[in-house]
Amino acid sequence: MFSNKKSKKLERGISFPCTMSINEIAGHFSPCADDSVALKNGDLVKIECGAHIDGFSSNAAHTIVVGGKSEGKQAEVVLAAWNAFQAATRSIKVGGLN
Repeated sequence: MFSNKKSKKLERGISFPCTMSINEIAGHFSPCADDSVALKNGDLVKIECGAHIDGFSSNAAHTIVVGGKSEGKQAEVVLAAWNAFQAATRSIKVGGLN
């Protein structure tokens, strides 16, 4: 339970397990305890986790390139995803519907 002087007691917890998807793994990679995966420069990694507070869940994800640099097709895909996100952001309007 989470509580402070100004708010009621709020239930909280994990709404989605923390996962790391590496390179060609599309999503929700959770290796077994016996599996060992080492990240190396140039790997594309998506880190995803979520929280549950007072009946509402929220997920967040962030994609990074280990070492900070990518090239070739990987750089083109990262740039295309960023441009698609920017286009989607520009289409959000107050009072708009899905």
